[in-house]
Amino acid sequence: MPVIKIECDELRRLMRTEMSDAELMEKLPLLGCDIEGYDGRYIYAEYFPNRPDLYSVEGIARAYRAFFGIEPGLKEYSAGEAKNFLIVDESVSGVRDFVVACEVENVRLTDELIAELMELQERLHWALGRDRRKVSIGVHDPSRVTPPYRYTTVAPDGIRFVPLGYREEMTPRQILEEHPKGVEYAHIISSFDRYPVILDSRNNVLSLPPIINGELTRVTEATRRFFIDVTGTDLRLISQALNILATALAERGFTVRKVEVRYPRQSLTTPDFSPRHMKLRLSYVNRMLGLRLEAEEVKSCLERMGYGAGLNGEELLVSVPCYRCDIFHEIDLVEDVAIGYGYGNFPASLPGVLTTGEKLPLEVLCEKLRMLMLGYGFTEVMNLMLTNERENFSRLRRHGEAVRIKNPISEEHTIVRTSLIPGLLRTLRLNRHRELPQRIFELGDVVLLDGDAGAPRRRRLGVAVVHDRASFTEIKALLQGLLRDLGVEYRVAPAEDPAFITGRCASLLVGDDEAGLFGELHPEVLENFELEFPVAAMELEVEALELR
Repeated sequence: MPVIKIECDELRRLMRTEMSDAELMEKLPLLGCDIEGYDGRYIYAEYFPNRPDLYSVEGIARAYRAFFGIEPGLKEYSAGEAKNFLIVDESVSGVRDFVVACEVENVRLTDELIAELMELQERLHWALGRDRRKVSIGVHDPSRVTPPYRYTTVAPDGIRFVPLGYREEMTPRQILEEHPKGVEYAHIISSFDRYPVILDSRNNVLSLPPIINGELTRVTEATRRFFIDVTGTDLRLISQALNILATALAERGFTVRKVEVRYPRQSLTTPDFSPRHMKLRLSYVNRMLGLRLEAEEVKSCLERMGYGAGLNGEELLVSVPCYRCDIFHEIDLVEDVAIGYGYGNFPASLPGVLTTGEKLPLEVLCEKLRMLMLGYGFTEVMNLMLTNERENFSRLRRHGEAVRIKNPISEEHTIVRTSLIPGLLRTLRLNRHRELPQRIFELGDVVLLDGDAGAPRRRRLGVAVVHDRASFTEIKALLQGLLRDLGVEYRVAPAEDPAFITGRCASLLVGDDEAGLFGELHPEVLENFELEFPVAAMELEVEALELR
């Protein structure tokens, strides 16, 4: 989650409050953030991914003005009528289909404000854009270009321009191959025959989205106007990103002006600051929260959270601000009612039923395994369950299927892991600068695709040892000692697995069930994980040991 650097004096000015730094740090978590630090001038706060409208000091100040009753209710914004338009060429269809835009006037900038603006862009790229794949924002100084603008595509070598931060002209192909940003984000568009660009009426390049802007439209302290484009593959998401950015600039007193976006078969005028309207049942609020709130109390809670709310009998008509992209269902409104009410104000009560809890047998066994591994001198690590096919399969020379994430936030987290070994090897790679030997283990879940069972979770024990003499013999001796101390009867049989060296890999059999795999990892696997010494590893099915 992004950590927002908040200058205390700037926050007070935008909030129109005289709170001390200590009071700010005490109050900020009430809307859902963790205070990560304070250096006498700045507060460092981590806000949750579902509230990208709080990724700037302007958005934070707006939310807290409502929450503390300084400016409760719906904050309304207006945008001036469009003076310019952006033509969308049909060739972008299937490449990067959508674009929205706006202009901002009466801009007053400092180096620090420019840096904050760039940081907000990158946070929105992360939260809404899935690392620019779905949303990419360009902020330009339009003083050296001539409207109308055109969103189209060009051949990889079909145009030349100076990318931001460079002095020499480059083609789009060269940018993807040589420019740091091009190399980092090339995977988004490199598979296409033509690349998206935004041009002015004289074919000057404003940007090569989602890679980089042109140096021609660089924003500086002298900039007095912005042209902002947001491109992507989802019209709803890019519209939300534009609204969040444009309203943050409006909070600074800058003037936002619409742009007409002319698609081949329709025209849009963006940004659209009009609120969405939803109904919220009073009975539903009280049932979900276990409270007995009156309609006026719920209305007041919503206004503290920046909503507009009107009463209609047993329902409330709620106006959702244009910058809130996390509200989809009644329950989302209920959550904000709870925050507005204050979790500290909920009445405390004891459970109506007396129960006695105990650990599940699986957890008891895991605790025993953990104590044994620590006793053997191993260090426990914990890795994310989310990974990617390259690390989970390819780097282990394996092939397979895994549960895929429908909307991954980055290219690094696209599937749910099916093995613990890749995470252990990644941990060893990150600790290459530490002295050897290194002995680590993890007790964690994997998720496997099963045609009959769907996608069951499995608890596993993963172990890895790295040093100049790590071998099959060492990992086998560890396994034998572990099973001896558990009192488990077992057999060992030869096995073949592409992640391990042929002839130095075996499977563990408990009864008639295969309960794990162990051996010495293949040199190609070590090379894939940038490891320079032999690694012996094993992975056991904990459930296979549970009932023995």
